[in-house]
Amino acid sequence: MNPNDLALVKSGVILLIAGMGMTFIFLIIQIICTNISSKVSAKFAHLIQEPEPKKPAKKPATAAAPKGNDAAIIAAIAAALHHHNA
Repeated sequence: MNPNDLALVKSGVILLIAGMGMTFIFLIIQIICTNISSKVSAKFAHLIQEPEPKKPAKKPATAAAPKGNDAAIIAAIAAALHHHNA
């Protein structure tokens, strides 16, 4: 390993530490600003009126299925299964 390679590795490590440090500092500042913003907005929350919850729309009544066709439906399902398995 020649001295140039060692200098490149040293520069790389310095850049790594500087980049990670700047990222850490940025994230700490972001957390502090978010906490301050949360506290300030909580103090003034009473000035903004809450929207009234919307009432759900009534669903139209669906027609009830005729009850007398249960045997026909069961027979149709059985025939379809029999045809599929054959």
